[in-house]
Amino acid sequence: MNKSKPNPLTWKSFPWHAFLFAVYPILALLANNIIQVVPEVVWEPLAVSVASAGILLVLLWLVFRDWQRAALLTTILLVLFFSYGHVYTLLKAIQVSGFFLFRHRTLIPLWAVLAGLGILWTRRKKWNPQNITTILNIIGLGLLAFPIIQISTSVWRQQAAFQNIPASYELSNGQPLVKNRPDIYYIILDAYGRSDRLQELYQYDNSAFLASLEEMGFYVADCSQSNYAQTELSLASSLNFNYLEALSDEIVPTSDDRSPLWPLIKYSTLRQFLELQEYKVVAFETGYYWTQLEDADLYLTPLSSGWQLNEFDYLLIRSTAGRILFDVPGPSVTDSSSELARRRTTSALAQLAEMPSINGTKFVFAHLVIPHPPFVFGPNGESLIALTLEDMSSEDYARGYIDQTIYINAEIERLVAKIIARSPTPPIIIIQGDHGPTLAVGAGRMDILNAYYLPGVEAPLYESISPVNTFRVVLNTYFGQDLPLLPDVSRYSTYEAPYDFQEIPNICTGR
Repeated sequence: MNKSKPNPLTWKSFPWHAFLFAVYPILALLANNIIQVVPEVVWEPLAVSVASAGILLVLLWLVFRDWQRAALLTTILLVLFFSYGHVYTLLKAIQVSGFFLFRHRTLIPLWAVLAGLGILWTRRKKWNPQNITTILNIIGLGLLAFPIIQISTSVWRQQAAFQNIPASYELSNGQPLVKNRPDIYYIILDAYGRSDRLQELYQYDNSAFLASLEEMGFYVADCSQSNYAQTELSLASSLNFNYLEALSDEIVPTSDDRSPLWPLIKYSTLRQFLELQEYKVVAFETGYYWTQLEDADLYLTPLSSGWQLNEFDYLLIRSTAGRILFDVPGPSVTDSSSELARRRTTSALAQLAEMPSINGTKFVFAHLVIPHPPFVFGPNGESLIALTLEDMSSEDYARGYIDQTIYINAEIERLVAKIIARSPTPPIIIIQGDHGPTLAVGAGRMDILNAYYLPGVEAPLYESISPVNTFRVVLNTYFGQDLPLLPDVSRYSTYEAPYDFQEIPNICTGR
């Protein structure tokens, strides 16, 4: 019987594909999410994946005594492992007569059969695996080139964007118009919609919360709209108190490059001005790279007892056979994913309440990802395991959104009462939605909560003021600036074409 013998290994014949296929899915996921995270998040999962592939390769070599066969089966198993979550997401909605064909109950046995067939095929002794090793090495290198180019291009754009941080205005060193400079709290409640819009979309009456703010001295702009429909665009505009086309020449309808927005958020005109006024900058971990001011004077993160997974890790697990852990009954990594989102919010709220005790005058920037999904809070703060947007019905979204609105309303009421009571000098507090509810479109996406606590002065606020004018009013009123108010314009765009704007008129019904 003519049995093939294992080939002697050289660098050309070595089955590099076993490691290339361990690296590719992670880099591909990073490339598809590079605008949300920093590249450094991949080092740990890459190390785990490569090490796991190496261990599996050695164990299979002990069975086959042939590196190329062992590597072939390793690659087959890697492909099955890393493709499972993608296939599940793609096919899970397919049903026949009310029966969902592709759920874990059918996909797990199917994947087991495919793995078994891979084992049987690899064990065949009548063929030499050298040719397929060469082919897989070439395929692995070719696949790897695409995410590497995409990641490298994005990193280069980011670095180029941060080389030249523009300012929308040359602000004067005008004398403060108040005796004691106030702390400034800019609290962004992500996706918090305007009262009339919440009533229309979800039949939710938010008037009690707004009345509570007004009793504490807030001015609530009943007809406020966001200037932009997405967080990055909205904050880049509000923190520089100007429209985006005035801030960067790269903001054009044909572009989808968001990197010019990031330095506008991280090193905004407002931040630069307040730092010159000797304000301390305080910021919080948000889970979104572009709203995390890591180099702030005080950058606060949730307390942790040790190493923990991050959002990228959870996204990676969901794209693999590890997805099963999210969906099986009982404790799983889903609990940890939801708990991470909960802890960011609860930690920031607790730390915000302690800000008045910190010495020095402060600019506190707090982007709270709520009532925006994930929906991890019940109306009384109950701990929930969040569904993904893809798994939610419209009823699920409405219930989750309103429950989190009820929760954060109560927390904000308690928080601002503490800040006001504990601050030696009455603070400036701005509570603002960056855009409306996530699933809303058009005008529903633009109508926002916009509330101002501006003590000790008569500020020129009005019911339709938009975020682009927020800090024009603050700087003029408290810091002796002379910035003209801009027209309040709302510019809607989609995530696919972020700078292709459609102007949304402000048709406001108020409360």
